[in-house]
Amino acid sequence: MDGFNGVDLAKYAKLCALMIHTGNDEAKEIAIAEVNGVKGPDWLAAKKAWTAKMSDPSDMGKTAMAFFPIYQKAQEEMRNGKEPISLENYARLFAEINVRVSPKDPALKMERSAVLAKFGFTESQYLEFNTYWAHIVGDANHPRFDKAKHEIFAGIVQKTSDEIYGIKR
Repeated sequence: MDGFNGVDLAKYAKLCALMIHTGNDEAKEIAIAEVNGVKGPDWLAAKKAWTAKMSDPSDMGKTAMAFFPIYQKAQEEMRNGKEPISLENYARLFAEINVRVSPKDPALKMERSAVLAKFGFTESQYLEFNTYWAHIVGDANHPRFDKAKHEIFAGIVQKTSDEIYGIKR
């Protein structure tokens, strides 16, 4: 795939992975881009163009489908193969988001970004966590699925949900 302002899809994915902890702070993003050989204005133009291309309905998700494997590989390389968050912490965060964003009790209602902020995470980080763990704990048909981890995950999600709702079992 051709690039925008000298930033092809592979370079864009790598830069996005490097920028995961910036919280969309443009100054931090530009600093990372420049250290990696991309001028600030070129980064901003490329980011805008790649975002638009991935959001364009006529693209039918093709660009996003090409982006995510490259992005995930870059994240894994940055982590040296380690988990982005422990299973236990992911399960608690997952439960908090699912209970507080779609609560039975309106008094518990929170936006997802507020739940993430409560734990000190960004949307980008949650995407990384979810991308890493979703197949392992939630997709029995995926080669990375792990039944034992799924059971640990489900137990923590249930316990955390019960604590939030004040349920004693």
